[in-house]
Amino acid sequence: MRNTMPSFDEFNALTLKFMGDGVARQVNQIKDAVTELAQLSPEALAERIPSGEPKVRHRITWACSNLYRAGFLVKPQRGVYQISETGRQILPMVSTTLTETVFETQPRWQKYLAERRQRQSARGDASQVVTVLPQTEEQDPENAAITAVDKLNDDLAVELLRRLREGSPAFFERAVIRVLWAMGYGGKDERELATLLSKSHTGRSSDGGIDGIIKLDPLGVQNIYIQAKRYGEGKSVGRPEVQGFVGALHGKRATRGVFITTSRYTPDAKAYAEGEAQDRVVLVDGVQLTTLMLSYGVGVQPKQTLTLLEIDEDFFE
Repeated sequence: MRNTMPSFDEFNALTLKFMGDGVARQVNQIKDAVTELAQLSPEALAERIPSGEPKVRHRITWACSNLYRAGFLVKPQRGVYQISETGRQILPMVSTTLTETVFETQPRWQKYLAERRQRQSARGDASQVVTVLPQTEEQDPENAAITAVDKLNDDLAVELLRRLREGSPAFFERAVIRVLWAMGYGGKDERELATLLSKSHTGRSSDGGIDGIIKLDPLGVQNIYIQAKRYGEGKSVGRPEVQGFVGALHGKRATRGVFITTSRYTPDAKAYAEGEAQDRVVLVDGVQLTTLMLSYGVGVQPKQTLTLLEIDEDFFE
């Protein structure tokens, strides 16, 4: 029996070795099996993280997530993991630990870190070192809590963007409408939203470059026209696409439009939107979109609420 909790690096190795047989398993099956393989003492098994979850299962969850991000595991279906061909190739070289240094050699992990840096840059803290595994060194508790939440939300945003890119164009267009609705456009009645999703979604070959229409004001005196482009990470939206959308707005005699994509905009596209098309079109890229989804609760749900308390000085006066 082991009295001390294995490190994250140890659980990475233990989890990948367990999955080496190629069997696809649900997350809880992996947690149960790897926990047993760890041969922990009752005292170690009793360790909990602040949320109340057993520490061992929490660390195995991290192992599954990071092995997946590195491309060593795949998800053949929702909530199910299976070792990948890349995982099979690396397996003979894995000893008792599997560190982030090994992850950093993998293209998928590099892409993942790049997306995290992009989000950090948008938030204004790109100078911070990107660390994926939870930090164990001592630091100010309040800053540690805030940093941890930021990191978890960054991971969630990266996953959100992946899901949006993998969905159908029609799904993405409806998701965009839901985001704008959550921001206050289109009204407040859920029945109006249902109508909006069914009627304002115009994503068909004859839409003239318009993928959706949503009310700017409660009476519908003015409308916002939507263009939604579901592109992969490596493909950017250029000036021709934005200019074509502005032309479609002109054809509809519309004054305002929002162009939303899962990728990025080229410098020329941004310059055009900020220059000739100023006040007519707003550009929203993948990072901004997922930030809005987190802020307005679209496609996500609360997992746990953390409240930081301080002394009420007025109480003691």
